[in-house]
Amino acid sequence: MAKVLVVDDHAENRDLIVTLLKFAGHQSLEAADGYLALEQVRAERPDLVICDILMPTMDGYEFVRQLRADPAIAHTEVIFYTATFLEREARSLAASCGVSEVLLKPCEPEEVLRVIEHALAHASVGVALPDEIEFDREHLRLLTDKLALKVGELESANRRLSALTDLNLQLASERDPYALLDKVCRGARELLGARYAILAVTDKSGDRSIRFATWGLSADQADLLRRDLRIDAGLLGQVTAEGRARRFVNPGGNPVNAGLEGDYPPVQCGLIAPIVSLNRGYGWILLIDKLGADAFTEEDERLLAIHAAQAGRIYENGSLYKEIKQTADRLEIEIVERQRAAAELREVNETLEQRVKQRTTELQEIIEGLESFNRSISHDLRGPLGGIATAGRMARDYVAEDDKAKADRFLEAIVTQAEMTGKMVDALLALARTGDVTLVATQVDMNRLAREAIESIQQATAKGPLPVVVRDMAEVHADRGLVRQVLTNLIGNALKFSSEVPQPLVEIGMTGAADEPLFFVRDNGVGFDPEQAHRLFKPFHRLHGERFAGSGVGLSIVKRIIDRHGGKLWAESAPGRGATFYFSFNAARASKPAGG
Repeated sequence: MAKVLVVDDHAENRDLIVTLLKFAGHQSLEAADGYLALEQVRAERPDLVICDILMPTMDGYEFVRQLRADPAIAHTEVIFYTATFLEREARSLAASCGVSEVLLKPCEPEEVLRVIEHALAHASVGVALPDEIEFDREHLRLLTDKLALKVGELESANRRLSALTDLNLQLASERDPYALLDKVCRGARELLGARYAILAVTDKSGDRSIRFATWGLSADQADLLRRDLRIDAGLLGQVTAEGRARRFVNPGGNPVNAGLEGDYPPVQCGLIAPIVSLNRGYGWILLIDKLGADAFTEEDERLLAIHAAQAGRIYENGSLYKEIKQTADRLEIEIVERQRAAAELREVNETLEQRVKQRTTELQEIIEGLESFNRSISHDLRGPLGGIATAGRMARDYVAEDDKAKADRFLEAIVTQAEMTGKMVDALLALARTGDVTLVATQVDMNRLAREAIESIQQATAKGPLPVVVRDMAEVHADRGLVRQVLTNLIGNALKFSSEVPQPLVEIGMTGAADEPLFFVRDNGVGFDPEQAHRLFKPFHRLHGERFAGSGVGLSIVKRIIDRHGGKLWAESAPGRGATFYFSFNAARASKPAGG
């Protein structure tokens, strides 16, 4: 059994290598950058180091150079494991500092294991130091070239983001729901580079008539397709029912083979996204044939899904506005005929306009939140799902080889990653439910509710009296069940992050006047960096990593409940000095459930 140090600034990359090392029977160590890795090598003297190249604080090349400069550890064998870029130059520079093996991400597990065993069997006994001037020159050139590539990628992404932002602004300002559909169809085709774009939705009025838009098709093709169009048929109907985007490739181009029913043009590849609001599906948008490529990408799918979801919400809101506008016009006629009711009717009209503006603002905030939330969830689920896929392939191979022991190891890894994914999904469901509950505001005794929350936490943990002090607090007009959830989450959070101090203490109280109370939950725990406070209430953003257990959505639930009450929530802290969470309620400004 060998001792192997894994160095990478991304935890998911380290996890994959550590899993493979465990499978091969080796002991593993971990470090997040070259500086920490150098300390680990000096302290632990590993037999092998598997190291990323581009890392913060100290990159892989500088790490190896300092390693070779220390006679006590200069002989340590090193493998570079990095993303593909300027492969020939990277290998040349690696060889100059005594690194003979360079693995390029992504790499099959079998190849990783082969290179590890080869490196352990042929460990070097001494490596000459590279020429300082030449090494620095090549090192700087390689990093500069990499940065230039990254700048190019960022510029491309920024151009696309700018185009998407401009399109979103146009959609958000469009009041006519039918003109909106035409802009959505054209914008999606131009944004993602498709040969054709076809959009179909049911009319919001409820008569089930179909609103239809195309870009790229001739007038005759569009008329032929419109005549026999069934919005809920075949693959397009499945996408609408499932509520999620889908890509497909269709060799030969026959649309029937792709599950498209109707007079569609030849389809080599396609991308479909459902047009939905928060609580209703309206139809779909279909892009046909990616220009300059054989298929649409995962990024194309993500962008079209966001674009279509936003269009669904604005379409619903635009239809609502049109209905309200028609009502307002009728009221104006009655104002002329009934002078005596003029003041009342103007007030009604102004109220309706304000409701439309408020609804538009709420929908825009929901759309922006969904975009951010999707990015976060995609990032957080990628780690365990990638681990499941890798372990699954290895388990399948060893089952085929009838090697039950090795297959069991990877099956165990699959179970672990699946359980982690399940916990994340449960946490997401808990977060989603806070937006579905109907808010019922009553007079709430905060002192009594705080004691109930403490008792429920104590019963759940099966511990003795908790170190919690409740100060006298005023009553508040709010939803009792949701306020209890706020207290339970904040008190539990405070107990968790003060559990490592010798004498933990959590204090619950109120500041300000009784008619405008500001409540707080304070602890004397580990605290946090105030510059990171903006990340506190985002799902799965855990400032202390895996140091403390939790789902990563507790504070997100608190934020959503406070927002629904029209209140405010913020936190103040410093590392090692505890934290204080302040919150207030304003039931008069409370929101309805999402989609209500």
